[in-house]
Amino acid sequence: MTFRFLPFLLLALSPPTSGQAITFSFRDFITLPRSRNLHGISGMEYIASRKEWLLAGDRGALHRYSDLDRLSDWACRPDSVAPTGLFLEAIRYDPVADTHYFAVENDRESFVGFRRGGLPRPGEGFERLPLPHPMPDPSTNKGIEALALTDRYLWVAPEAGSQEEARPDRTEIHFYRYRKTDAGLTLDGEFAYEIDRNVCANEALGGISEIIAVPGDETRLLVLERCYQRPTVTVRLYEVTIDEAARRLVKRKDRPAFDFNVPGFRPDNLEGMAWGEDENGRKILYLVSDDNLGKSQWTQIIQLEMQPATP
Repeated sequence: MTFRFLPFLLLALSPPTSGQAITFSFRDFITLPRSRNLHGISGMEYIASRKEWLLAGDRGALHRYSDLDRLSDWACRPDSVAPTGLFLEAIRYDPVADTHYFAVENDRESFVGFRRGGLPRPGEGFERLPLPHPMPDPSTNKGIEALALTDRYLWVAPEAGSQEEARPDRTEIHFYRYRKTDAGLTLDGEFAYEIDRNVCANEALGGISEIIAVPGDETRLLVLERCYQRPTVTVRLYEVTIDEAARRLVKRKDRPAFDFNVPGFRPDNLEGMAWGEDENGRKILYLVSDDNLGKSQWTQIIQLEMQPATP
């Protein structure tokens, strides 16, 4: 069974655009039936050259879909599923280097791995990206969930900061940027970011569940912040500008690029983002939710339409 908004409700979900460089309007969404057997999805990527969607599960499954023309296709088109043996939280693909990057979080550790030619299957090797700081204790479930890929860089964002930063009284955390080189990846710097703490009463650390690059733009990122207070998930999408001199990510906190918590819509646990396009070439941002394998949560696929830039 799927659920959709009536068209007149979609208009109410468009955020203000005055003074905002990047904004989105709500285009459509689908809630997948449980019979679809698509659960625990934490990462999303689209490979345009293959017209292929990747959905990464945090219990080791990788789902592949091809040639999805309509949103309803997510509910009925067949997919191929392969085990990875990794609890995946994010996935990105570099078509130039034919390399998959992925964030992993399990009961023992959180790390970023990468492999040329394809994601590893159980028992296959891959390389790990050295992180400049240790992540919080795995029991906190606050490791790395977010990766963004540009033509020049790979960005890594801890969910709530490094081990030292992940405290309710510390609102400044750091993203890590790696430069692509012929030899691989080299740590290029750490960039300060102001995270929202205490948005939800029972999640004092808050959380960054995904980041994504703005297509063709090395100067900006989109950051998805989310916290969960049963039964409400608070989710906002922010635009940040990269201040190279100060090594900071300047966040448009006063006016999110999109605020999902508006009347008439209840977002679930949004964790994955990927860029697609519609039949007219307009940029569409897709988001997917992680249902946590629970009976009271759902796997949602959401479409946001990127609006023309404003001054």
